[in-house]
Amino acid sequence: MSRQRIVLGALVTVLAAAAVFIAGCGTPPSSPEAGSTPVAQEQQLKAVVTQFDELLGSVRPARFYGKQLTPVRCVAYMKGRDAQLAHVAAGEALAQERSGWSTLAGLVRQEQELGHDVYPTAWRGEIAYWRVLSGGGDEYVVRAAVLETMDYGRWDSARGELVSSRSMPYDEAMAWDYTLRRVDGVWKVTAVRGTGLSCTRGGSGLHPDSA
Repeated sequence: MSRQRIVLGALVTVLAAAAVFIAGCGTPPSSPEAGSTPVAQEQQLKAVVTQFDELLGSVRPARFYGKQLTPVRCVAYMKGRDAQLAHVAAGEALAQERSGWSTLAGLVRQEQELGHDVYPTAWRGEIAYWRVLSGGGDEYVVRAAVLETMDYGRWDSARGELVSSRSMPYDEAMAWDYTLRRVDGVWKVTAVRGTGLSCTRGGSGLHPDSA
């Protein structure tokens, strides 16, 4: 083989390698979530965890204020709660948190602690601790603690409305490991595991649960 052919062959090889390198550099890395930034996705996960936690608080429907919780109303309350829960939970988490008589007992106990004709009206949660432990694509495991605030008010039967509305913030929250999975395009909590850790409002990081 002549020296000229050797040089030409080497030149072709170098140019081919350069073309491959340039093509690779010019192609943006594929995103694990097409059409969604990582920040937006994390906000979605946080929203689902917060909504799931809020639904664990007991709140009777407004149409039942000032009324006795008859068996029919109890069933209606539990069915309505389960329907809301199904929007943010699936699988093991949904099965574990579905309403039962213990859920109803928790509602009655909460109302008794507040006093006659005083009802919890809403639970609001805020993320106090958040860490993504693992995952990608359609499934993540996160460790989170959600601080809760209970809104409540007294039912004035004469006026037919709630009065003296107030809020009660809780200053400690337990941390849980949440498994989140995208089900039919919607993020849902599918499993929850205890960690034995908690955090306090205004504190830094997690510490062993004091309960």
